[in-house]
Amino acid sequence: MRIQDVMLQLLIKQPFYGHVAASVTPVETQAVKTIKMASIPSLKILYNPEWFAHLPDKHKISVVIHELLHLILMHPYRCGQREPALWSIACDLAVNEYIAPDFLPEDSITVEFLFNRLKLNLPRQKGAESYYNMLSQNEEMVYFIGKDDEVILAVDSEKQLKATNLAQEQISQLEKKSLMSDLAQMMEEAGNEGEMPVGLQSIMDDVYQDFKVNWRNTLKRFLSGRGKIIVRKSYKRQSRRFDDLPGTKRAIGVNALVAIDESGSISDNLITKFYNELKSINTITGASIKVIRFDTECTEPISLKDYVKNKERLKSGGTDFRAVFQVADNYKIPLLVIFTDGDGIAPECSNQKTLWVITKGGKKPASFGHYVVIDN
Repeated sequence: MRIQDVMLQLLIKQPFYGHVAASVTPVETQAVKTIKMASIPSLKILYNPEWFAHLPDKHKISVVIHELLHLILMHPYRCGQREPALWSIACDLAVNEYIAPDFLPEDSITVEFLFNRLKLNLPRQKGAESYYNMLSQNEEMVYFIGKDDEVILAVDSEKQLKATNLAQEQISQLEKKSLMSDLAQMMEEAGNEGEMPVGLQSIMDDVYQDFKVNWRNTLKRFLSGRGKIIVRKSYKRQSRRFDDLPGTKRAIGVNALVAIDESGSISDNLITKFYNELKSINTITGASIKVIRFDTECTEPISLKDYVKNKERLKSGGTDFRAVFQVADNYKIPLLVIFTDGDGIAPECSNQKTLWVITKGGKKPASFGHYVVIDN
């Protein structure tokens, strides 16, 4: 499997990573022993073709995801005054938490392995800074830069683990800010393409806290992007230009369900704010948008236009998001947007692509879905 095939597989099976991969150019080179990410002047994955060709297919997938995660979390640019080798180990611990264990090479550094062999009781799914601080307090850990510029962690006389040596790429502060701004926008779009891995959102929030994306644009892109007009081949209408080709027909995009939290924790002012935002997206074409109101139970879905005509509040009880997902399942609606403060009971998983539009100061009610915060 070529690296281009890996990226295609990600687009199909893991679209969050696939969307990021689509913005990165793979470049064959003998200048690197294995694989590394470069960002200047453009995003590239540099890889050694001979090394890559001998990897099992599942390892090819894992090393690409590994490098994408280093980029997403800006690891090569956040070392600062930390010890570079230990920082590389901490970064690999952080990214390997989001790769299936059976896809990782045997010499990968993972939280689970360090606990089993070294009895290091490290928490799961933490950022590189957290792992660095914890590891720096362990005086017995032996690590060094190997002859091939890899970071080696010596477990015992029989076992050595290897980390990506995140050599600092020469980048100015202006270039770093520009890169982070571009990546923040890319992460927003990637989150709309596919579910973000569980736990990654909170780490990304810390990394990109100074690069907030306009939540209204996210909402509109989430709805219009998923509900775009689809062109399909049709034999019902022949092409006028080519006799041997079928005509085309335009089909409406996927349906979307917008759920408005009207529970007791939501003020009348917030309900009005939700209402005003829905008025602004009422002009989106290419998607059939239905609206429900809910607390512990839901109203019947009505069209967005009908909701805009009547903004009278109907609910004021507790909050149970499970009722919302049940309605979406019953009506087989694949796209779900929930306006809420996040205070309520949520299901463990969802059959829908979900966008949580959370009020400022609200909490994330579930680990799945994409989140935006109403900040004004």
